[in-house]
Amino acid sequence: MNQTFSNSAEFIAQLQNIEQQINDKQLQEAALQLNQLGKTALHDPRLFVLGSRLAEAAGNFEGMLQAAQKAHQLAPEWPNASMRLARVLAGRDEADEAMSLVEDALAQAASQATSSARDTELLCQAATVAQRLNRHPQALQWWRKAEHINPEDFGIRHQIARSLIHCNDAESAVGILSSLLAQLPNHPGLLSDRLRARLNTQQYEQAIQDGQALLALDPFNEEYRFLMDLALSITPKTLPAAVITNLFDGYGVRMDHHLADPLQSILSADVADSILQWYPDRNVDVLDLGCGTGTLGASLGSLSGALIGVDLSQEMADKAIAQKVYDRIHRVNILDALQATPSDHYDVITALNVLTYLGDLTTVIPNAHRILAAGGRLVFSYLTCADDKAGYTLQNYRYTHQTDYVQELLEKTGFGEIHNEARTMCLVDGEPVQGFLVTARKPVTTT
Repeated sequence: MNQTFSNSAEFIAQLQNIEQQINDKQLQEAALQLNQLGKTALHDPRLFVLGSRLAEAAGNFEGMLQAAQKAHQLAPEWPNASMRLARVLAGRDEADEAMSLVEDALAQAASQATSSARDTELLCQAATVAQRLNRHPQALQWWRKAEHINPEDFGIRHQIARSLIHCNDAESAVGILSSLLAQLPNHPGLLSDRLRARLNTQQYEQAIQDGQALLALDPFNEEYRFLMDLALSITPKTLPAAVITNLFDGYGVRMDHHLADPLQSILSADVADSILQWYPDRNVDVLDLGCGTGTLGASLGSLSGALIGVDLSQEMADKAIAQKVYDRIHRVNILDALQATPSDHYDVITALNVLTYLGDLTTVIPNAHRILAAGGRLVFSYLTCADDKAGYTLQNYRYTHQTDYVQELLEKTGFGEIHNEARTMCLVDGEPVQGFLVTARKPVTTT
């Protein structure tokens, strides 16, 4: 970075204070101080790196990108600017450009007189970018290099174990996690990761022991109970809220900008078209369960009635809010949202690519029927499994549902005009996964 920028003790202290304010979520204070510094240091790339972080904390994803790009434009040879832009682009799933910038940042650091601590930090950031892009072998290489510099770092060794699990070397991961647990026997993150690794290696008895240890620490933890069920070969009824949140937080920007699964947008557009055919005057109240980044809302546009979204992920909800078509978005569990909603309340309920994370539908479908107004419609999608399996099956944190199971529940609940459309729902490892788009109608009450 150009060394003509101020490195006075006072200026550095101000930069550090802004960084701390961002970490502490004191965003208004950080913005005010950042703007004040900008009046005298308009072209200092450090201000734009901090500005990018501030925008990220505020949910301003375009501002986050623009500030990162400006920092890199001002200091293209500064590793911090290259890495910051790489991390932002990784969040947008612009993988090739992000990885190229990571390589640039590491090369820039190698050519400069950086400290071993700084090299370790950059390697950790590089590995985190690779992990986010699901490039786990590369992430593992960078974690290993960071470990070589700092072999006793607990966090780095933990991340190596996690990368090994993703690289299908769960046995080695178990060894590292066991070594770390010898130092911290009751560390819940280590125990839960070792339990998952042991499940991958079919060490079920040992996995049960880890599950028992976790539940001893927190008997009412839904995620620990979920992992214990897996160890006991019991199919959980649903994914816990914490598991769903972990799956999706951090991917709101990626899903919105890259459309990594364009089938989601096509599905939302098709459902929006159907809703507008049913209600051409747009006078319709819609409940969008698992609204994600708001693709259905974006396809629907403004309604005369209410459009309400429900999603557990804060980052997803932030992107849905940015569509500026939802009247409200509730960050709650779908099951809780359905149970708490008054009867006869909505004209349409949608649940697109949501039942993938719910197994047991015996409360979902009846509650949807209850809160629909007479003549209202339930529209949802699900992935299919073989007809000779149970009503629902969990594999790799995805539920599939048997068609007879879904049909019988709809009929038993009282839905009519049930229409099933077979279609490709998503791609997993490039392979199409089949499912159904279902429309079912609550009968019109007659007098």
